[in-house]
Amino acid sequence: MKKTHYIIPTAALLVTLLVHRWTDQDRSTAVASVSGEADAGSRSPSSARHFIERSLAAKGMLWEKAATDARKRASKSMTVAADSFSGAMASEIGAPVALRLSDQFPPLQAEVTNRKSESDGTVITHLRIPGAPMGQLTIQENVAMDFFLAQLYYDNHPVAYEFRKSGGLLVATRHELSELICSLIDHQQGEVEHMGLPPVDKVRGKQRDEEDGVAIQKAKKLLQEAKPGTGGGTTAITLSVADASVTEGNSGTKNLTFTVRLSKADRKKTITVNFSTANGSAGAGSDYTPASGTITIAAGRNSATLNVAIIGDTAVEPDETFFVNLSSPVNAVIGDGQAVGTITNDDSAPSSVPVFNSLPGAVAVAYLDMDGQVVSGTSWAGGATITARGIVGTLSSAQMLEICRRTAEDFSPFEINVTTEESVFLAAPSNRRIRCIITPDNEWYGSAGGVAYLNSFTWTGDTPCWVFSDMLSNSPRYIAEATSHEIGHTLSLYHDGRISPAEGYYTGHGLGEIGWAPIMGVGYYQQLVQWSKGEYLSANNTENDLSRITTLNGFGYRVDQVGNTIAAASPLAGASGVRSASGILEATGDLDVFSFSTAGGSCSFGAAGDATSQNVDVLLEILDASGAVIASANPDNLTDATVSATLAAGNYFLRVSGTGRGDVLGDGYSNYGSIGQYTVSGNAP
Repeated sequence: MKKTHYIIPTAALLVTLLVHRWTDQDRSTAVASVSGEADAGSRSPSSARHFIERSLAAKGMLWEKAATDARKRASKSMTVAADSFSGAMASEIGAPVALRLSDQFPPLQAEVTNRKSESDGTVITHLRIPGAPMGQLTIQENVAMDFFLAQLYYDNHPVAYEFRKSGGLLVATRHELSELICSLIDHQQGEVEHMGLPPVDKVRGKQRDEEDGVAIQKAKKLLQEAKPGTGGGTTAITLSVADASVTEGNSGTKNLTFTVRLSKADRKKTITVNFSTANGSAGAGSDYTPASGTITIAAGRNSATLNVAIIGDTAVEPDETFFVNLSSPVNAVIGDGQAVGTITNDDSAPSSVPVFNSLPGAVAVAYLDMDGQVVSGTSWAGGATITARGIVGTLSSAQMLEICRRTAEDFSPFEINVTTEESVFLAAPSNRRIRCIITPDNEWYGSAGGVAYLNSFTWTGDTPCWVFSDMLSNSPRYIAEATSHEIGHTLSLYHDGRISPAEGYYTGHGLGEIGWAPIMGVGYYQQLVQWSKGEYLSANNTENDLSRITTLNGFGYRVDQVGNTIAAASPLAGASGVRSASGILEATGDLDVFSFSTAGGSCSFGAAGDATSQNVDVLLEILDASGAVIASANPDNLTDATVSATLAAGNYFLRVSGTGRGDVLGDGYSNYGSIGQYTVSGNAP
């Protein structure tokens, strides 16, 4: 005898029915599953499987399975009734509503829990879906802007549903939850744990910084030894002066000691070299006492020291630098002839958020909110009020400015203004902006480095993304990496992880300046962090970051300010002697060409990425009047480049471009993400 099972309409049943509707079974099978099933002894394997899935769903243990191919991140869609949510939007808080999505399954029961109206006319309504498990439904609507978005989540389940308009229709799309929220879904013993961008591993961070320091010094040494006339490949003794630093002090003076070393001691000859100081950001007379003279290294010795007096004060200022330059050696040649002296500020004062705008007037805005914010009625925390403190007082103004500059470098190729001014944010169109709240208060969400809703940049209203500073060691570098990552999610970008080993976030490869990681992975532990299209080994996400950013969010690349041919070249500043320029490589493969003339002689130029945070690996070339390459430079282990050549009198060109390194499936990377800011300086007599 067959036995009929009667099932009470619940949220679990709705999603189970959505599962049946979105699988490959035919409609008759899906409809039949609403009314009942035969007993286990007479069911087909397929119908038994559907019964098991539905039963588990009713218990809150299983919903529709997530996409099995992480590369495809397949989502499935179906059309629902266009007026599905009209009743909910019109109901009072506390009122029960029945959401009639389709005649294929019973209404979804819900209760209105909260509603908020934004200044731009967006109305956000929150509803609770009773049952096991409990669900949350958020509806956002802006009639004037023809904007509608509804999202349905369930407690402790990896699948969510999103409802958007498509012409005159309303379309429901099934997503993995990790595609909508910055989450790492960890299936362990039937439990699902939701975490945002991971917090910093302090031990790993310290170890990587130490490894990077060693790698960078080795790379610079190899490059210096390879330079012509420095003793590379000969038996000449070379002189080098090392960088040094000291805390400033509040009054009087203290010495900053520099060490001049020989590549090897000369047992018979005395070696001398002249030295002199030069201003950087530190000024002679106010920050340090200028010095010059001759260093003498006696026969048989291999080093000597020189002192520069540092002037103490109580002014609050950034760390400052000056230079010590070597010249006119006797019985040796100069290897590394310049040292950087760093005067570390030791004064403090109440910090304030610095005023910062990376591209005033841009069509799109990313607001870094650092002074605290009260958030309510958004998609976060089910619409509950979140009171978030700022980082003012914890981080100095200089550190907050570093966060701004690092984040701005990541977005420098695009028509978007990274700002700290709320008035600039509020003046932007509500579907062309995002607020990123940087706060120590993560308790309402959990242990995470940050979290964001996918695509929320184009939502109307003010649904922010979050970066949790306490989880990031209050480090400006780590906070900036998390900020770019979370804003990236709001611009439609998914996580960059790996298939094997299976991991949600790729932490990168390599060491030193050319240690690489994707922005949408974890960039905490690498120096060169770039936008990616999943070219590294075993990538689980091959989406084109640059294309998605510039085509899905209402803004594109910046206008190219420097021509990419010799015919369209921009002149280097300076008529003779010292030359300089700056620019931005806006897109993969962009070339910036500058013109210069010389009376003839030794010409040398250097190109460096942004001084605070560098995204571009520079290739630098000198071209003749016909466009042929005379000399080029792209150091294997450094991201900056220096090129030199002895030129006859005439007109020449300097070409700057972004490049890659090595094997993308090994420890290398392509030129795809080598875009961003750079400066050029040099000398052409």
